[in-house]
Amino acid sequence: MDKISNLLDYIAMTSNLKVRWVRTPWQRAVKIAEAGGGVIFGMSRVKDREKIYHFSLPVRMQYVFLVTRSDSQFPFNSLADLRGKTIGIPRGFMFTDEFETYRDKVFKVENDGHDRIARLNKLMFRRMDAALFTTGNKNPRFLERSLQNARVDQEGTFPQFDAVDIAVLPKPVVIDTIHFAIRADKDDGLIDKFNDAILKARKAGILEDIPASFN
Repeated sequence: MDKISNLLDYIAMTSNLKVRWVRTPWQRAVKIAEAGGGVIFGMSRVKDREKIYHFSLPVRMQYVFLVTRSDSQFPFNSLADLRGKTIGIPRGFMFTDEFETYRDKVFKVENDGHDRIARLNKLMFRRMDAALFTTGNKNPRFLERSLQNARVDQEGTFPQFDAVDIAVLPKPVVIDTIHFAIRADKDDGLIDKFNDAILKARKAGILEDIPASFN
């Protein structure tokens, strides 16, 4: 969030724009953006959304991992390995076009809220085989430590699970990019200004480079 705040300050400075940043629950933010209420940050670029929005250049990479109970891990190498499984996904989240073609066809979706402790508790109760969590760090152990530490803070809530760890499967389900977006009929050159600022921010070292294959 600090990096995104710095980027927004940089965009305002270099583009002569007044930027007001409002943090909003994701589903509400999507509804506001769909209604033309402003620019949204954090969207993956998929075909269904391209019918509605203009997208900026990629801002950052995100890695989407499968999180399971440590006693219920399974091999994962491709989306086909999820056949017949139930996967927890936060409501309103979309990923790549390939992922979306598999959703509700190869695997079932358990629609989750956005509170990570509540999601992990559902996993402990075996409401799903795995849950998707996103991170900007490509090392799955980073996410695993973060989620396990969050569970430690909640010890005693469900004592029957205190001895059960979580595991993050090593291969990402999706490696994706996230963007700024605005409803296409509300874009009066704004995304072009954001793109100019994003390119300058990369040169200035405010943003990490994105591999060419994702641009």
